[in-house]
This record gives sequence, structure tokens and C-alpha cells, in this order.
Amino acid sequence: MVHNAFDLVQILKDCPVKIDSVGLWGSRLLVGCMDGSLRMYVPEFMDNPGSFKETDLSTASYTLKDTRIGFAKKAVTSMNVLQSRNLLISLSDGVAIHSLPEFDVVAYLTKTRGANLYAWDEQRGMLCVAIAKKLFIYKYDGDKDFAEVKQLPAPDVVKCMAWVGDSLCLGIKREYVILNISTGASFDVFPCGRHSNPLAVTLPNGELLLGKDNIGVVVDRNGKLSHSGGGNLSWSESPSSVVIQPPYALARLSRFIEVRSLRAPFGLVQTLPLRDSQVLLATDSGAIAASDYSIYRLLPVPIGVQVVQLAASGNFEDALALCKLLPPEDAALRASKEDAIHIRYGQYLFEQHNYTEAMEQFAASSLDLPTILRLFPMIKLPNVGASKDLANVKESESDGPSPRGSMTLSTSETLEDTASALQSLASNQGLDARQTKIALGALVTLLIKKRGPVIAKAEAEDTEAAVAAMVEVAGSTHRRAKSIDRHAETGEERNGHKPGAREAAVVLDTALVQALLSTDNLAMALQVLSGTNYADVDACDDVMLEGGHYAELVQLYKSNHKHREALLFLNRLAEHPESFATPPKNPEQFGPKAIVEYLQSLDSVDHALIIDCSQWLLKNHPQEALNLFVTIDPPLPPSLVLSHLKSNATELQVPYLEQVMERRPETRSMELENELVQLYLTKVLEERTELMSQDKWDEKSHSEARLKLLAALDSSRFNAEKVLQRLPVDGLYEERAFLLGRMRQHRLALTLYAHKLHEPDLALAYCDRVYAPTNSGMHPNTASLASLALRPLPKDPAAANIYLTLLEVYLKPKAAIQEFDRSIASLAPVNNTVNQRATAAPRTRGARKIAQIEDGAYYGSPSTDTTPENGRSESELEPLEQQSTVSDQGIMLEEALGLLGKRWERMDGAQALRMLPSDTTLQSLISFLEPLLCKSSETLRNGSVIKNLRRSENLQVREELTECRKRMVKVTTDRTCSICQKRIGNTVFAVYPNGSLSHFVCFRDRQGSKPGAGS
Repeated sequence: MVHNAFDLVQILKDCPVKIDSVGLWGSRLLVGCMDGSLRMYVPEFMDNPGSFKETDLSTASYTLKDTRIGFAKKAVTSMNVLQSRNLLISLSDGVAIHSLPEFDVVAYLTKTRGANLYAWDEQRGMLCVAIAKKLFIYKYDGDKDFAEVKQLPAPDVVKCMAWVGDSLCLGIKREYVILNISTGASFDVFPCGRHSNPLAVTLPNGELLLGKDNIGVVVDRNGKLSHSGGGNLSWSESPSSVVIQPPYALARLSRFIEVRSLRAPFGLVQTLPLRDSQVLLATDSGAIAASDYSIYRLLPVPIGVQVVQLAASGNFEDALALCKLLPPEDAALRASKEDAIHIRYGQYLFEQHNYTEAMEQFAASSLDLPTILRLFPMIKLPNVGASKDLANVKESESDGPSPRGSMTLSTSETLEDTASALQSLASNQGLDARQTKIALGALVTLLIKKRGPVIAKAEAEDTEAAVAAMVEVAGSTHRRAKSIDRHAETGEERNGHKPGAREAAVVLDTALVQALLSTDNLAMALQVLSGTNYADVDACDDVMLEGGHYAELVQLYKSNHKHREALLFLNRLAEHPESFATPPKNPEQFGPKAIVEYLQSLDSVDHALIIDCSQWLLKNHPQEALNLFVTIDPPLPPSLVLSHLKSNATELQVPYLEQVMERRPETRSMELENELVQLYLTKVLEERTELMSQDKWDEKSHSEARLKLLAALDSSRFNAEKVLQRLPVDGLYEERAFLLGRMRQHRLALTLYAHKLHEPDLALAYCDRVYAPTNSGMHPNTASLASLALRPLPKDPAAANIYLTLLEVYLKPKAAIQEFDRSIASLAPVNNTVNQRATAAPRTRGARKIAQIEDGAYYGSPSTDTTPENGRSESELEPLEQQSTVSDQGIMLEEALGLLGKRWERMDGAQALRMLPSDTTLQSLISFLEPLLCKSSETLRNGSVIKNLRRSENLQVREELTECRKRMVKVTTDRTCSICQKRIGNTVFAVYPNGSLSHFVCFRDRQGSKPGAGS
């Protein structure tokens, strides 16, 4: 026997007639006897039994109050008292319904003669009576009358019956059947036992308890094994009957009444010695059992007493289950008992090495986290305050207030006593390494479950503290500060958290991190440390160092914003890993890449810290440092990084600027590009000086640095004049040509390509590059003309005449070289003219004829800016003999003729012909003149065709206009004025756009002074 759930008390003895059935009506005891009589007993010494309720029954004996001889013709084998309806249902030779207290027959169900049992459904007022293989269904109509609903056949003689929803569970000879009374459909459940009669009882949750010999099987309404049952009841022997008295099931056996729990695994609770009992009846306040001539009351032991008994015997789960049955008015008592049971149960489970369930019990109790952690002396806790603050820590951990009562751990003394007991328990356990790891694993589960609300409250507390600090810094008045303090206190009460929330979070996270590390759950430890956490550095760093958990220690430093300590620790790991008591397991994990990743994760918040901590990288791992400066996001100011590199690693300036401008185009600026060009130039000048000292310099050779410089000069934004001043006079002509081109000094740039570098191809490419951006301008004609292959008109005159400038440089080398020498001597900007000293041959008759073939488009002369007022160029004013003399001195005639043949469509043919020497043969000009003349003729033909097309289109439009202006109106004798409704006749009329007519006079009168439509 586990504990006493019921007290067996005899309330009636020596009944003169054998008892067959028992009923309870209020405090009255109704006894159905074998001779068909009905006896009513009441408690002794009760003057007014009607004022008592069933719950007022005591252990007093009962005395006979009334006897109804002839109540039934045969023995009353069964009865039910309908308390709320004041009716009594009895079964003798048939089913009869009597009124209470008169015992008058209200209804006698004549069809039920010979019935062997019935089943009453109190909730729906349904009555089912079994007679042999028939079932009669009746419904109570509320007027003390039972109306027959239907009659259903049974598969066999019914031996037991129980309502289950809208169906009936029937126990027949061989099996159980569930019958739907609405449809008549039935299905088998499982066979009955071989050695006992079938037994069916409805459970409080709507399920069924079916008997199979000494086994009680729990099934749902569909006859399927219940998943909530968790097993079967196993009685000591096959019961004669079973009643349910929550939370117990009572079975009537031959030698005693057996009490079992309805909670899995349905353990034995108590046996009540009562031999040969005939009746077992469940009531609202206990049970009643009857033998042949005596009646006993099974009085429930108070729940609180049962809880104490169960807890004392170590049945903690049953004790907790019983606590839930305490009435609502005893909520404080229930909370205190549950709290004490949880603590004792947790201690017991911990002693039995069932650590997971032990932690669950501790979590459900009022124990604070520091007290629970005393079970784990290997956990080093932070100093969050004296023990008197532990209650605040506990309240911060829980979602609500701690339970309070006579047995709760509400006071610091009781809390300290329990803490001491737990500490003593931990010291006496003497756990080995394996058990310690299992226990810590259970602790981890507990801490993770509690962590969410604790961290949320701690964050709320931090937010309020930050807001209060901001208000204080803002200089609010003392009165306003008091008002804010009161508001904050009200907010704390409303949010349900105390000022100890942060301390609770510190304790929890510190213990959680150490427990995770001790159980080798390193991934989760890093996950906790990577997010919002309150782990204490002082409590964890020694543990981490001893265990070699260096990555976790770095993350701990980082989460506590101790970045400098973390970086110094990483430097030490990278430089001197042998200095640690526990060498790092993966030394490469803590190399320069780890430092770079750490600095990258700082989000450039502390520029000084990043710059300071990168010096070691620059010294030992420059490429890693470069990767840091380039990839950090958000990026560091480039000016700050460049200044740092100039002082510590000058060789990284160029790669830094190259990579940062490639990765982040938005950072490109004139200052950075100018700095990069200057660095390229410095590198090239150093290479040139070194090669010239070795007599190996070649002006046409291009090293990597020089190629980068040329590319930068072509595409970057920089101060060209400053770069030009750094170039040597006797070298780097290609770079100078790029710079002169950027300064729009095209003549000087072409002079360098032609006469210094002797690279006609580069000169032609330069002209193409200058001419191409201006190629969008088209001949100012109509859209149809734009579709023809006409020569474009560049917007920039200098760019439009760039090919003529190159032609002049080829044909007038002396003047070009002299101009270049003057620019070198003065290093002053040269006038941006394309043909400042252009010379041209006299306009011979042949030249005029060729010029007349050109189209009407005008191309400016290359000497536009310096042409005298008389309209003649300097070359035209010079004698022909002088022109020939100058032209013969090293002119590049072949290159000039090649230029004319390649780019004839991009220059003015007449101007080009005037520049050529007078002795140039016509044969050498075929490649120039032939396409030029063809193009001119084609343009004239196309213009003529377009003119004719336009004329034809114009005539067609005019014809359509004339057709639209034609309008005919037929006026008959029947046409009337749309205004006066009179006939038009031969009078003057007006026509509206919709075709209606009106007299002109009417139209004029309506329009006033406006003229009318034509007639």
C-alpha cells in the first residue's frame, strides 16, 4: 500500500433483508432489497435530514427512516438517483421511474419487462435498456416522462453497457461492440476475457475502460487504444465491478476493494478489506460499498494529507498530480506544496543520477539559479552580490512572481538552508568525469530553457538605464529627473522585471558558457558568445585558458567590447603559441587571418584601434594587412590609410589604391587618382634612373609600372600640369604626349609621336581617340538626310581638324619641332591651335576644281585661330619657293599620303590638298581622291533624290488637303432650319460641322456679332 486514499467506515449494519442495490439522495441512503422493498436511512441525531447535502455526510451511523414494502414485485437489482431531477430509476422486473420524495410511480416502461440492465446518460438525458438481444432507447423530455426514441437489435445478449458520446459500448458474450444509436452501425473492439464477465466503464475524459479478465484496457470513442493511457490497468484478480472516483479507479474484488491510480502506469494505491461486497457505488464525495447486510462508506482522505503521505514515501509525481486537484481557494497552499515537492524531487533525482529530470524539477521550483548552481562546484560564478540579493535574481529569472506559502523558499534564511543542502549534496556525490559531463549537459538544457526571458529582461533594463543616462546628460532639472524616476519605477512594475535582471543574466550566461565548454559543446558556446550575452570575463577567462578554449575566449572579449585585449591575445597566439600551458589545437586558426577577420568585424567603429593594431600585420604580414584595409566594411577613410602606409609600409600604397578603387568605385576621387598617378610616376622615374645608369634605358620599352602609368594618364582624373613638371625633358615622350593631350595641346602631342617617338601608328590612334568622342554631331539636315552616309560634324573644331593637324606635323616638321622646343623651354601652356603656322600651296586652278567637287559642308581651317583679317593664312602669303624649301627638310610625305588614304572622310579635302607640296604627283593621291570624289557625287545624287521625294510628298499632301476642303450640301424643299424650324428655300444659309443647316440670319442672331459659316 502506497498511501491511504480512502478511509473505510461502516455506516449501516444488520440490515434485516439482503441488500441488492444502493442509492444516495442528498444525505438519505436508499437501499433496494431482495424482497422488492425500498428502505430509506438517514444519519443518526439529524433532526432535519433534508437540510444536509451529500458532502455533509459524516462517519455517523444511519438509522431507518422509512420502508416501502411492495416497492417492486421482485428484487430491486439496480437503481439511480437523478439528483437534479428528483427522480429515481430502478430495475426490478422492469424499469420504473419514481418521483422523490413521494416515491410515486412517474413512468413504468412496459416494454422493459425482463430487462437485465440499463445505462443512464445524465448529460443528454438518455436511457438505454437491454432486454435479451434488444435495446430500447428512451429520452427524458423534462416533464417527468420518458419517450421511446427507437429500438435497436443487439448482436447478442448484453452483459454490460456504457454510454460513449452518441454511441453505446456493449459487452456481449465474446467481445465488445460499439453501436451508434443514430445510424445503427456497429463495429467490434476486441474479444472479452475468458474467465470473467465483460466490464465497461466510462472515464471522466470520455474514454472507456474495458475489462479483459484482470486487465483494464483504455480505449477512445472509436475503440482504438488510447495514446493518453500509457498502458493498461492490472487488477489483482478479475473485478466484479469498477467505479471511477477521480483520480482513482476502485474495483470490487472477492476479498477486498482495490484502489488504483488513473495516471499511468496505474499503480496500486490502496486495498480496503471488504469481503463479499455486492454493490460498489461512486458518489460526488466518495464511494459506497455494500455487502449482503451492511453498507460502508469509502471516505476520501483530504488531498493535502495524501500529498504529504506521497511525498514522504518518495512518490513525488503522484504527489504533484494530486496537488493539481486542490480547490482554487487553496491556491497558496497548492503553490507552496508543489514548490517543496519539486525541490525534494529534484534532490532525489540528482542523488539517483537522473540529472535531466532533476534540473526540470529545480526549474519548476522557487530555487534561484545561484542556489541550483551550488550543485556544480566546478562552475565559477561571478560576484553578483551577497546572498541577500538572490531573491531578486530569482524573480528576474522567472516569468512571474515566485509562489508564496508556508513551505515556499521565500526568505533568505530558507534559501540559504536549501543552498547549503544542495552544496552538501554535491560534495557527497563525488561524481566522476562521465557523470559530471552528463550532469552539466542537463544543466545546459535548463539554462537554455530559462535564457530567453532572462536575456529579454536584462536588455530592457539596459535600455532603461541608457535612456535615463541620456536624460541626465541632456541636463534635465531635478524635478523632471524625479518624475522620470517615478515613471521608470512604474514602467518596471508594468513590464514585470526587477533591477536584478542584469545580474541574473550575468549568472546564467556565465554558467552556461562554462557548462558548454565542459561538455565539449564548443559550437553552441561560440553561438552564445557571438550573440547578445552577459557572460562575465573574470569568471570565464581562467576556465577558458585552462581548457585551451582560445577561440571562445576571443569571442568573449569581443562580446564585452574588450577589443584591444582580444587583439593582443591573438597576437600572442600567433607569435608565441608555445607560451601557453595548453597549446592551441589548431595554431593556423589564430594566425594573421584571424586578426584580419577580427578587425574586419569591428565595422570601422574605432579607427585608431584598427590602425594601431594593424602595425604588427604591416610588419610581419603586409599582404594580410593590405587585405584588411581593402575589404573592411564600412571602409576606412583612404586618406587615413595612406598616411598610415606612408609611415609604415610605403610599398603597399600603390596596391592599396589600386584595389580599393577597383573594389569600391564610389571611393574614386581626384585626390586619390592624382596620388596614384604620382606614385606610378615615382616608380617609373626610379626605374628610368636605374636603367640609364646601366645604359639600358629604351624609350619604347614598357615595364609594368610604365604600362600602369600610361593607363592611369589616359583614364584618371589628376592635375596634368603638376605631373608634366615632373617629367624629364629628354625622355618619357609617350607620357608627355598623354599629358599634352589631356591639356588639349594636340599639336605638341602629335609632334612627339611623329618626330620624337617616330610612331605614326600611335599618332593615328591618338587622332582617332580625339575625334571619336565628337562623332555624335551630324550634318544639320533633315532626319532623312541623317540616314545617309554623310560626314559628321564634330562639335569641337580642334577635334574636327585633328587629322589636318597631324598632316601639317608630317609636312612641316621644322615648325612643329621649334614649337615643341619653345614649350619645353618655358613649360608654359601652349596656345591650343591646330595649325598655328599652317602653310598651304597657292590656290591653283586645279586645286579650285577639286575644292569645288566637295559638298557644301564647311570644315574649319586648321589655322582658324590665327588667320589674318584678310582671310589669307601665313602660308598663302609666303612665296612658293620658300614653301618648297621648308617642305623639303625632313617632311614625312609617305606618312602624310597614308593618312590621306586612311582617313579621307574625316578631313576637308581642299584644305588637305593645299597643304601638300607642289611636286606631289596625282598618282600618289588616287587613294585619297577616288573615294572623296565618289562620296561627293553620291551625296549630290542622294540630295537630288531626297529633293524629288519631298516634292512628291508635298504634292500628295496638297491633294489630300484640297480633297478635304471639298464639301457638298444638298438643299431640298424639305430641308428646314435647325433653329427656327422653317424651310431654307433660296435664302442664305449656314452649314454646321455635323451637316445641319440654319438660316444665316438665325445663325447670326444666335452667334451675336460672330460671322456665320459659309453658304
